[in-house]
Amino acid sequence: MAEIYTPDEIAEKLKISEQTVRRYLREEKIKGFKLGNSWRVKEKDLLEFIDGQIASK
Repeated sequence: MAEIYTPDEIAEKLKISEQTVRRYLREEKIKGFKLGNSWRVKEKDLLEFIDGQIASK
């Protein structure tokens, strides 16, 4: 089973604020899904976001 992350876990990994992660999720810069009222992100979607950021520089 693939790893699933919370916005807090992503913020810690990327060294950015949790608010920024939540904004990226709302703006669909990071693909995610809601489980109840909480955001979750699949590992592959997080890696795609990171690869996209690296490729755009």
